[in-house]
Amino acid sequence: MLFALSLCFIFVPAGFLHPSVALSGARVTPTSHRHRIQPAGTRPTQPATLLLVAAHRGESLRVSAPPSPAAPDANPGQNIAPGTHPMLKSEVQVVALPTDPGTEGFQQPITVREVETTAGTFGDVSRFLQTVAGVVSDNDQRNDVLVRGGNPSENSFVIDNIEVPSINQLALSDTTGGFVSMLDANAIRQITLHTDAYDSRFEERLSSVIEISTRTPEQVGRHGESELGIAGLGGSLTRPFGHDGSLFVSGRQSVMSWFTNDIGMNGVPKYRNAFVRAESGTGERDSWWGMSLTGIDSMAIHPSATDGAETNPYDIKYNGWRNTTGVNWQHVFSPKFMTVASVAHAFQTQTLAENAQLESGKLVYDEHTSDGISTVKVDATWQATSRLAVTGGMRTAVDQVNYSVAQPVGLQNPYSTDPAPLNAGTFAHQFATMSSSVYAQAALNLPKGATLVLGERAMQWSLGGHSGETSKALFSFPIAGRMLHVGYAELEQLPPTLYLLSFDNLRMLKPIQSRQLTAGLTVADSRRTRVTLETYNKTYADYPVAAGYPQLSLANIADNFGQAFLMFPMVAKGKGVARGAELTVQQHVTSRLDLTGTVAYSRSLYTGLDGVWRRGNFDLPLVANLSGVWKMAHGFTGSARFSTTSGKPYTPDNLALSYAQDRDVYDLSKLNSDRSPAYARLDFRIEQARQIGRGLLTWHAGLQNALDRANFYSYAWQPQGDRGVSEQDQMPLFPDGGLKYSF
Repeated sequence: MLFALSLCFIFVPAGFLHPSVALSGARVTPTSHRHRIQPAGTRPTQPATLLLVAAHRGESLRVSAPPSPAAPDANPGQNIAPGTHPMLKSEVQVVALPTDPGTEGFQQPITVREVETTAGTFGDVSRFLQTVAGVVSDNDQRNDVLVRGGNPSENSFVIDNIEVPSINQLALSDTTGGFVSMLDANAIRQITLHTDAYDSRFEERLSSVIEISTRTPEQVGRHGESELGIAGLGGSLTRPFGHDGSLFVSGRQSVMSWFTNDIGMNGVPKYRNAFVRAESGTGERDSWWGMSLTGIDSMAIHPSATDGAETNPYDIKYNGWRNTTGVNWQHVFSPKFMTVASVAHAFQTQTLAENAQLESGKLVYDEHTSDGISTVKVDATWQATSRLAVTGGMRTAVDQVNYSVAQPVGLQNPYSTDPAPLNAGTFAHQFATMSSSVYAQAALNLPKGATLVLGERAMQWSLGGHSGETSKALFSFPIAGRMLHVGYAELEQLPPTLYLLSFDNLRMLKPIQSRQLTAGLTVADSRRTRVTLETYNKTYADYPVAAGYPQLSLANIADNFGQAFLMFPMVAKGKGVARGAELTVQQHVTSRLDLTGTVAYSRSLYTGLDGVWRRGNFDLPLVANLSGVWKMAHGFTGSARFSTTSGKPYTPDNLALSYAQDRDVYDLSKLNSDRSPAYARLDFRIEQARQIGRGLLTWHAGLQNALDRANFYSYAWQPQGDRGVSEQDQMPLFPDGGLKYSF
């Protein structure tokens, strides 16, 4: 995550500081001061050494100076505040790089400690993001991130400047959500959610970019952790590596299958994952860092064939494997110009078989898909003047596709009044295709604290023969002592590949376009209180809609996780709009108590082929979250979270046809016209950390949906015995607990 950093260029007389000097302790903000570190009252008689340190804006830096001939009285590891140590004077030049919070609207920086301590998250990054204003979940059992009315496939993940298709276990090829994150929370240093007119260097997604940093700017010692909890059994090790670098290795194995064969989905997920991150310097001006993330998972769903209340008459077997590996090389040509080159390869494969219980186990869906993408990109940053920063770069990718998908007898379609199985067919594709993009962006610091950012990105996709250009503009300025920003962003994204390659969709579909206007105000920003307010208006064009069902859009197709897949012929003739306002209040009540509250009001509407505006599946007008963390005595930390949303929109059954045909037949004249009761959930969590020997033992326990509220998920038909529509609810009361030992 290079470009979310500020760079500190510190000029040090040669031989004065140890080569492994680490920085932390002083607040770092974008300035253009240049200072030296030297013994007080002396002149630097030795050549200056250029020391490069990367830090997030606002991060603490610690200066540790071991004894040296120039500083005989300095103590090893002594904390030195710039300008206060009797032997040292330090001046720092900090260059603000493009994703410093002057080049975007409101970013959402999140620390791993917030993720770990917040109730109801199971220590999962994506589940924590569901507490952020403008982000909602579709189902408690999964960690899909739905941002500002968008589809889960409209998000991307970036880990340490490497694009990752999905960080989650059991993530299907047409979405980014899953059951739990593959990335160990211990590896994470910071998460940033980009939803505004985000930096032009990111490969475009229509809703958000979720950027994760695992790098540690300070020196690391030997450290390890072992952990057992709901998310699995695993551990991690950190070691010094190379020249002032570090090595981190982690792994995890699921454990729920040891205790049950059903977690409320007629099955239980099984998974393993591993993460490796390494970084090292190779000289005064060069450094590299890289990572590899791997996940292997499976799940077998076996509904009871004799249960009259069962709504899913399909046996489903899923197996998946995914890996992303990449490396970055940074070279600093001068204090004003630097580049980062990246090479990465991501690969995921999945098999999915579905058999109809009501048809003697007949195979109705069979999928063997593999997606690979090899990426090369270069980003450059030039501090042209003290006020102007210019960035630019290029990206080239080769996609490897190997798909074999069959619906041998077709499937009954709940959107059709015809009871016969529809859309029977098979397809197989194996090919490689390229995509490329270039971008340029300029950030200008204007007088009186104002900032203007302009960006342009050009893209080309060989798959389908598409190309496009998008622009970005952001203007931020102080008004009445508060910062206000207004932004405009154009975004384009191809539909999921599985949809593109079905039927004649490759010829009929094209990149989905989005135009987004945002405005935000920092209402209050003090030591104890921070309040932000933001509004947005996002429009969609060329949105995929069903060719045979004029009411139906990709945005209001019922969720198909755990159900038989429904593949449609589609055309790019839909439109959409999502608009809303988001309020975030963060209150540092006391040194021991922190509260965060978010309220969002939004609407999301989409058209089908008939041009009529209807609610999208994720149209939740009111969403509110209140969470608190209380640091108690004796090493205890408690947290609580209350979440509530408007009810979910849904399409009721045409009951006359459903009873006549003994299956779901949706009433398309009422597509997403009905709304369920409001959603509400209360979660608790408590932990205690105690010193055990040379390590720290932390235990935690908690409850998700502590009041065991029945939160609506969907209605589904019961075809076996108790014929009729049955309400399907989200996760009931569910326990959380675990142990962690740090050594």
